[in-house]
Amino acid sequence: MRISTAWFQQMGVNAMQNQTNKLSKTQLQLSTGLKNLTPADDPAAATRTLDLNGTIDKTMQYQANIGFGLDRNTIQDSALTNAVNALQSVRTLAVQGLNIGVLLESDKQALAQQAKQALDNLVGIANTQNANGEYIFSGNLSDVPPFKFDTTIVPPLSQPTGYVYQGGVTQRVLQISPDRQVADGDLGFAVFEDIPSVSLAATANQGKQSVFQVLNTFVDALNGKFSPVNASISGARFLQNGIDYSAGGKAFDLSVDGGASATIDIPAGNYTSLNDLVAAVNTSINASSLNQAVVARAVGNKIQFVSATAGSASAVQISNDSSGVLTDFGFDPAGQSGVGADASTSINVDGTPKDVGTTYAKTVNDVLIDIDAAMKKFGEAQARAGARLNALDDQQSLNEKYLVDTKTTLSD
Repeated sequence: MRISTAWFQQMGVNAMQNQTNKLSKTQLQLSTGLKNLTPADDPAAATRTLDLNGTIDKTMQYQANIGFGLDRNTIQDSALTNAVNALQSVRTLAVQGLNIGVLLESDKQALAQQAKQALDNLVGIANTQNANGEYIFSGNLSDVPPFKFDTTIVPPLSQPTGYVYQGGVTQRVLQISPDRQVADGDLGFAVFEDIPSVSLAATANQGKQSVFQVLNTFVDALNGKFSPVNASISGARFLQNGIDYSAGGKAFDLSVDGGASATIDIPAGNYTSLNDLVAAVNTSINASSLNQAVVARAVGNKIQFVSATAGSASAVQISNDSSGVLTDFGFDPAGQSGVGADASTSINVDGTPKDVGTTYAKTVNDVLIDIDAAMKKFGEAQARAGARLNALDDQQSLNEKYLVDTKTTLSD
């Protein structure tokens, strides 16, 4: 076979280009420190590299989540420390307030002002925000202040709704490893709202009330105000977004102050907010024999029924879950009731106690017991935050080691 001069020369050029390409690849491998520059160099290694890079990215996100969790739980721990200090100061005021024989009215007024300042401070602590403006005690509704004083008065009631929890009902959790999650904080309801109480004000709420109501009771007592309690019952369901009854109307039974029950009908419709639902329920109540005897109102994100009557003769009962309303609202399907209470065994016509001294002393002593219960709640929440911080620290160390090992494998 004859080979032309031109073809012989081309073969030489091709050989030099191949060597040049190999040299360039070798230089690129040296400069990048990588053996395989493209998937074609080693398809199996390329697939493994993608898997390792994906694992590294996920672990880096876990580390970022741990950082968020550390920040929020640290803020919560600090906030609760401040809350304990605020309650301790009020407890000192309450002990001073029991020195009935030496306290003048002006002294009580001074104590009341200090207690009110502590109350406002505690509300501010409960509404603590992080650097991103998120409310740390609002759970999944982190853009909503968890607590506020609702000044709404729903006739025939004459008192404002009071302190309400309007945060979320779902605790936020962070993924910190493939099979591990940690909460980024506690719900404000569990910390500040659900306090076991021996006071009269808690009689209508299954023996529990918010720490803000505890302090407010103390302020009222120092100011000589001892209001009888209206009977009430509150649902446990989150109804901020209303409820959809488009498929058909609903009904339930309601009785007040021991009287005959009346059937309350809720017309078919899509109630897109709690306020819309409450308005529909009140329209039905007003059209029944219970008009002006009981009222429904929104308390934060829940529905509440309150008797217009105050004192120990006051009572409210909800029943008949045949259409599922009690379950929808968060009441016991078997029925639920609540009773009121008087400030003392002897009440004047205007609601003031005849024996002010005895009633005052009992109220302040009850406040002391409730403050101790609230401080125990705060301590439990701090313990939970501390446990989460330890878990986050431990997982952060594990993730760091895993990242080093994975990157070493990738380098190899």
